[in-house]
Amino acid sequence: MLFVDFPITGPLRTPLLIMEWILIIICLELSLIFLFRYKKQEKDLRNLQELGYSVIFLGFSLMSFFFILSDYYSSDKLISNFYIWSQGSVRYIFLNCGYFSLMVGSFFFLLCVEKYKVFLFRRFFFTFLFLISIILFLILFFIDIRITQIIQYFFWPVFLFFFLIYIIEFINKVQNKEKLLIGLLKYLSGLIFLVIGFTLTTDALIQIFGLESRLLGVIFQLIGLIFLSFFYLTLPPFSEFDWQDKIETLYLINEAGICLYYKYFKEEEEPISKNVISAVISSINVMLRGLTGRKYNEGFSVIKKKGENIIIYHGKFVRGILFTTEELNFVKVVLKDFVKKFEALYNNILKDWDGEMTVFKPIEIMVNNLFYK
Repeated sequence: MLFVDFPITGPLRTPLLIMEWILIIICLELSLIFLFRYKKQEKDLRNLQELGYSVIFLGFSLMSFFFILSDYYSSDKLISNFYIWSQGSVRYIFLNCGYFSLMVGSFFFLLCVEKYKVFLFRRFFFTFLFLISIILFLILFFIDIRITQIIQYFFWPVFLFFFLIYIIEFINKVQNKEKLLIGLLKYLSGLIFLVIGFTLTTDALIQIFGLESRLLGVIFQLIGLIFLSFFYLTLPPFSEFDWQDKIETLYLINEAGICLYYKYFKEEEEPISKNVISAVISSINVMLRGLTGRKYNEGFSVIKKKGENIIIYHGKFVRGILFTTEELNFVKVVLKDFVKKFEALYNNILKDWDGEMTVFKPIEIMVNNLFYK
């Protein structure tokens, strides 16, 4: 067994420092990319998953930065009566800052992801587990600064288990299976390289195999981040995933309450008779009068109930009504775009419409372009 003293010295110090700083910069850039993707979207369209990825990459970057301070610039010599502890070292201070940075970043990532999906038993199950781990970490930190690594043995297996479940859910959301296979290979390859690389940089393996283990580990982490970067940078915004599967029915109604167009998106459902459609439209009109009264303003109205959401966009001449299985932000943008384009196309016809329905047949092309893209 080899024994490596800290701070690290010798011929491998400089190349290690250079590669670890590159690692920090890549993580920081990924964090900023996700932050900018989140910020540049419309407020109604923003998905917190982008923000969650930004925070976790920032946490990984901060962890690597604190590890550089602990391993290259701090002594591991134990000192009795070290600040508030009976024994400790400067290196342990920076190591714990690194652990804590990644734990907090992971906690916020889980919080953002579990807001949109229930994993296993209940919503925020993993978020709650990580909150407990952070509290336990802080308790151990103030008891003995040297034993906080115990929490890491719980933290990493649970986090990787969550990521496995998350990837399975993610696969089910992607509709293009050919692109999915390529993306999945990039993602899993990147994740495997990252995990193996991080393991090789731990103190236990460095003491066994020497600094060569850390060098190989950093190289693996860089390769993993390159794979993950290619994967994430080709992803559309998270708000765009699988929204087509969650829309059910589209109605277009004029101010008089007449249905100008309707579309059922679930192919497995049997066609609904015109009498049923008329009853539905009558109910919608009653509902709209209750919502808007006599005043007719442009904008959105949303009605929520268990298993069903009704999104209504009020244009100048018509109302677009969309039934969805979940509350979605992206479809609001699509619905608004549909109503605006319809009114621009039929502006003159709507003012003096004589009741002829065939004039609206080209709407089908517009719907296919907007709702099936």
